[in-house]
Amino acid sequence: MARRVARLEGLLARRMGLRRGPLALRVKRARGALPEAVRRDLLALAAARQGAGHPKIARQIDARAMAQAERRVARFLKGPVLRERRVTRRVRWKAARVLNLALIALGAMWFAMWRGLV
Repeated sequence: MARRVARLEGLLARRMGLRRGPLALRVKRARGALPEAVRRDLLALAAARQGAGHPKIARQIDARAMAQAERRVARFLKGPVLRERRVTRRVRWKAARVLNLALIALGAMWFAMWRGLV
């Protein structure tokens, strides 16, 4: 269990830049970047890792469900979806800045025409 979660923590660090803090805190920081199902799987894995150290709780952990959750999270973090989202976010940010600059320039031109400077 610990190896699986450590592998996912490494993927989170490499792919999303979430390097500090416990896994549950990292998941909360990435709330908008992760789909709800992936977030739920990561939180379940974090809880399972925490409970794995206790003998009575460790027997209650469904290993098959945790393996499936780990596969789903790894597939998301390794897949092109995350890369595409990152690129899309960057393009949208740049487009918003260009639009803001165009609106400022348009406002400046309108003001200059209104004041008779042009």
